[in-house]
Amino acid sequence: MEKGLISVDRWTEGSQVYFLTHLHSDHTQGLSSAWARGPLFCSRLTAKLFPLKFPGLDLSLIRVLDIGSWHSISVVSPSSGEKTFVEVIAIDANHCPGILGCSVMLLFRGDFGCLLYTGDFRWEASNERAEIGRNTLVKALKDDVVDILYLDNTYCNSSYAFPSREVAAQQ
Repeated sequence: MEKGLISVDRWTEGSQVYFLTHLHSDHTQGLSSAWARGPLFCSRLTAKLFPLKFPGLDLSLIRVLDIGSWHSISVVSPSSGEKTFVEVIAIDANHCPGILGCSVMLLFRGDFGCLLYTGDFRWEASNERAEIGRNTLVKALKDDVVDILYLDNTYCNSSYAFPSREVAAQQ
């Protein structure tokens, strides 16, 4: 993807639009109540939680991405100076137990191809929410393939042993 278009879970200058997968602190480092760099896209649930985590944030900058719906965002290509569009769909990431839409994966389409940003996710074989996420992703891809994959592998080391979703929810 061309530099200067979008940022996901990164809050440095230089992008036209910003996306947040969820409000956990490792994804919001650099984001503050004084945010004014540009529109910030997130899930409906994350948008509702913003005033609690960032009191005083200008909520007019928040743009809600409804899960499972394509959104078209106008940007200007830094290399050509011409207006172009980026399409994005938010997909439930099944990250937080029992909370639909708390964390999302983002599938982007544009002149750069098709890009999937996973953020934090839980991809279980026998989980209804994971199945809904998989079906949403497959339906959104249609006949496309993912050209670029940003896989959040923070805890992908085999030394980490996570409890099942059911046990985590009970804890």
